[in-house]
Amino acid sequence: MKQQMMDYGKFTLAGLAGFGIGALAMFLLDPDSGRRRRTLAREKAVGAVNDVSDAASGKARDLQNRARGLAHYAAGAAARIMPWTGPERRVPPRGTAAERKAG
Repeated sequence: MKQQMMDYGKFTLAGLAGFGIGALAMFLLDPDSGRRRRTLAREKAVGAVNDVSDAASGKARDLQNRARGLAHYAAGAAARIMPWTGPERRVPPRGTAAERKAG
């Protein structure tokens, strides 16, 4: 009895799916207004893809800015703990020796 009920359920589900696919095909392939419906569906799909792309781009930019801010904060904290005064940390002088002497 239980197996028979499962078979009826599968048969009903397959019938409903076939009915839905047929109705969708009829709706989109209608010779009178199917072109307009297909265009509308395509524009909605493209708009949704663009919205998702914009949201992902904005989120990526936000995360990048947060990472940069964290790096600057960490560099500032490290500078307070370990000052950049040693000779190994100094920037070498720019220009030639004559330009530095004249300048």
